[in-house]
Amino acid sequence: MKRPICAIAIIYILVIIGLHFLGVVFLDYDKVYEEMSKYSEKRIKAIVIDEKEEKEYKYVYIIKILDNNKLINGKKYILNIKKGNEKISKLEYGDIIEFKGEYTKPSSKRNYGGYDYSLYLKTQNIYGSIETSSFKILEKDKGNKIYGAIYKFKVAVKNKLRKYLKKEQAELCIGLVIGDRTGLSEEVQEDFKNANLTHMLAVSGSHFTYIILAVTYLNNGIKRKRLGNIITIIVIILFMNLTGNTASVVRSGIMAIITVLSSFVYKKSDIWTSMAIAIIIQLVQNPYIIFDIGLILSYGGVIGIVLFYRDVLNYINKKIEKILKIKEIEKNEDNKAKLIKYINEGISVTVSANIIIIPIMVFNFNTLSCTFIISNLLAGPLLGIIVIFAFLIIFASFILQELIIPFFYILEIMLTILMNIAEISGNMPLSKIYLPTPNIYLLLLLYLNIILIKYLREKSKKIKKYLVISVIIILCLNYIYPIINSKKKNIEINFIDVGQGDSTLIRIENKSILVDGGGSMYTNSFDVGEKTLFPYLLDRGIMSLDYLIVSHFDADHSQGLSYVLKNMKVKNIVISKLGQESKEYDEFMKLAIKQKSKMYYVKKGDLLKIGKGIIEIIYPDNEIINENVKNNNAMVFKLTYDNISMLFTGDIEEIAEKKILNIYKDNKEKLEADILKVAHHGSKTSSIKNFLETVNPKIALIGVGEDNNFGHPNSGVIQRLEDINVKIYRTDKCGEIIITIDKKNEDNINIHTMINNKTK
Repeated sequence: MKRPICAIAIIYILVIIGLHFLGVVFLDYDKVYEEMSKYSEKRIKAIVIDEKEEKEYKYVYIIKILDNNKLINGKKYILNIKKGNEKISKLEYGDIIEFKGEYTKPSSKRNYGGYDYSLYLKTQNIYGSIETSSFKILEKDKGNKIYGAIYKFKVAVKNKLRKYLKKEQAELCIGLVIGDRTGLSEEVQEDFKNANLTHMLAVSGSHFTYIILAVTYLNNGIKRKRLGNIITIIVIILFMNLTGNTASVVRSGIMAIITVLSSFVYKKSDIWTSMAIAIIIQLVQNPYIIFDIGLILSYGGVIGIVLFYRDVLNYINKKIEKILKIKEIEKNEDNKAKLIKYINEGISVTVSANIIIIPIMVFNFNTLSCTFIISNLLAGPLLGIIVIFAFLIIFASFILQELIIPFFYILEIMLTILMNIAEISGNMPLSKIYLPTPNIYLLLLLYLNIILIKYLREKSKKIKKYLVISVIIILCLNYIYPIINSKKKNIEINFIDVGQGDSTLIRIENKSILVDGGGSMYTNSFDVGEKTLFPYLLDRGIMSLDYLIVSHFDADHSQGLSYVLKNMKVKNIVISKLGQESKEYDEFMKLAIKQKSKMYYVKKGDLLKIGKGIIEIIYPDNEIINENVKNNNAMVFKLTYDNISMLFTGDIEEIAEKKILNIYKDNKEKLEADILKVAHHGSKTSSIKNFLETVNPKIALIGVGEDNNFGHPNSGVIQRLEDINVKIYRTDKCGEIIITIDKKNEDNINIHTMINNKTK
């Protein structure tokens, strides 16, 4: 084989991915999890290895734990310190501290297709988090002088930019120059994401190109070229550490070093070999790095450019030459041809990179941008100017001090223009199209066909035609697959983990029904609809909802629905007679009117037929309960499919349960159900004994957040359920709870949970 190192890299990648999905744990993670449990009850000594990141209620640091002033395992941990301690602001890199804290093992995926926090931390070489409210600074570590100097320089760079630039422009510049976007607002990050410019906020190969050019220029006075190359490599390594050694930075840095080293042996570096060596080095250090989305996009972009750039450029040149009647743009020296050449090259780089990147973006983020060529063409040249100019004036400011201030004004203008480009192009029509998560096997098949089109294009026009048609078929299959898959099941009920809230997806014979949407009345920093519920629906292949049922308008049941209504077609909305309007209700109704959804206002006795499924409204009736109005007038309904039934109870409390028992005292079978959605997250104010005995469920579902402040579910409620032999499943312990009914046997209820797949 021409490049054996590439074959080794591919085999290595496949082996790691295969072993991971077979359940093999790398780097002694399980052992470390056990080790750390013993530190929960004793004082911990640790060294701070990064600067603080400020959150809403806490400060976050990265630490390594010490034992007798030595690293016990060299592993990294997240340290969360509650706000309120004035010494927090004095804590910095290299400080050795002592504290007592509680170790938390990171959680895995909690919903289908959801965010796997445990795997993310593994890609960062982090072994979990420790919570504390206080600490004591013992001393400053004196061993790591080089890293200490790099840290101080990094802080100095940030301070310079924050001193001379406006807040948003300063944080953007920090992101562009050293890849740290922790201080950048969500609005600006969202604009860059929508404009398909997120890659600009991460240090990439272009940064290292600028560094090599700058150092090479400075090295021109050195007669010993090898010494100049060594200096260049040292600068690259220092810059990698300055920018945090992220996966994409290390990839770019290793490839840059290989390029410099190739001059030692007077050979031109081969980009495929460089990529193979880089990925092998990264995987040896941390096998989980292969799952880092930044790394995947970084390599994907390079592969796309290497494979398709020349083909795309030739195609564009031919089309432009034909339209403008210019002969051979690349050889033409007039200004018009030069401008066209520059534009064509910019488009070709963007298009060729996105041939590989777009499917990855759709798979991970469910978004497609049709304006990426415009945004990248406008922002690309400006990015290069900003990065070079920023580096120059930052270094100059350490020498010239206040004399350099006018140049920061120029930098601020350029940064503002870049932000405007991102905002405008990110809000253009078709700049952000939501798509369902593609099937992984269809995605791999798509890439295979793209590669075949590349390498078989000269063989036969027929082959090329068939391959292009196959790509179109694969794309169509991706949208048909969820429909085919859903038809295999009569009914599936997905009790979604939305934290301290309720949300359930019901699919009956290819009809989708969403009951409630989770949310929080205590924080606006996390939008459950945007971060959890909407991505979940796309992961399930759902692009529109046939029915949306809202039990009541408390934030923990309805807040997450706003984002869904803004971004997804909802055909029918079902709500009950409300005892009290609210901010959530007002916002919901505005969005529902804008959506032009068909509204159904239901009450006791109303029926909704969906395929073979029947939804019967059990409560409320016409008489409103004035005590805790929203909760006690919440909709209660019973879903029946063949011989299986489930009772949804919203947040009703004891007073409502007694009223329901009285209404159906002569018709108790109306309340009987195989599955019960326990009222009010298992609160002590609900689930009275008579109500539970009347429903007589086999299975109880409780939607509740981990370590919530409400004491949910109440131990008394759990005991009452256990007394009547009910199997209890709760989202804080199980994650998402998936219920299916066997086609051959309607009495067979199959339950699968995302965490451990065990009955809780």
